[in-house]
Amino acid sequence: MSQQAPGGFDEWWWAEPTMKQRLLRDPASVVKEYGLNVPDNLSPEILHDVVRIVSLLWVDGKIVPREQFHIDPCDEGLLFGKGVWESTRTFNSFPWLWAEHIARMKRTLTLLEIDVAPQRLPDAKAVSDYVRTLCATDIVVRLNVTAGRPGKPGMVWMNSWVMPFPKPSFRLKSTLSPDLKGQPYLAWKTFQYASRLRTGQLASKGGAFDTALMLDPNGNVLEAAHANIFFRFADGWATPAVENELLLPGTVREYLLKNSPLPIKERTIARAELANATEAFVTNSNVGIVPVSLIDEVKYPTGPETQTLIDWVHPK
Repeated sequence: MSQQAPGGFDEWWWAEPTMKQRLLRDPASVVKEYGLNVPDNLSPEILHDVVRIVSLLWVDGKIVPREQFHIDPCDEGLLFGKGVWESTRTFNSFPWLWAEHIARMKRTLTLLEIDVAPQRLPDAKAVSDYVRTLCATDIVVRLNVTAGRPGKPGMVWMNSWVMPFPKPSFRLKSTLSPDLKGQPYLAWKTFQYASRLRTGQLASKGGAFDTALMLDPNGNVLEAAHANIFFRFADGWATPAVENELLLPGTVREYLLKNSPLPIKERTIARAELANATEAFVTNSNVGIVPVSLIDEVKYPTGPETQTLIDWVHPK
């Protein structure tokens, strides 16, 4: 147990005198620099947790202040986007579906020909230990791996973030996917993720939609910009099939296909079919299952089967 510094910050803050002074004087301004605005009425204890969440990294098994983290300027992850990442929320400090995330990360590392010693990738206990160092609440963690450069291995680190504010539903605008067949490094969880971010941002401009529903060149549904999608048709639930490397096979998607109490089929889904769906939802491991309320001009209710799956999917 580390010695507590005045104001509730652990002793490691005292190794950074300037940061210590700023944290004790105005911790909210420090958090804002990291891109997070916090309510004015947060208690000091919660604010201190938020500071730790956004400013402490896990780097090869050690907790490191964000200001002390550096990447080699010749690292191919930085220069060429040759890097891989995975993120998920935690439950009781343990990362959700972590074994599936690590398995997918290893597949993606192989795809990009990035050689990383397996023991450098943290198991669920190592992630939980890191989370418990930060706070007593559940958060989102992201594991990152870079390719390094000739003669020097890449970086392996985790950062964390506060849980996103839950949305009651998503509104999607159908958009041609920017990714092409044969470019899995653009569809999978690699550092070359900007095209997905841009697609979602363009769809949400104007405020009528939250993100994009991506279509392949033939007009078939792939997924939302950052989530897999499921539809309830007259013959049951369906999700787009992974056929042409344009679709990221999500961990929650995989979990549902293997374990859902309601049968789900993988198949090609044409955009023209969406008017016949009675329910729809999206999934990723940061938010779980979230209903879809609108795709273009078609509205969907949060139906009873969607609610059943929402209640079922999260660890109890």
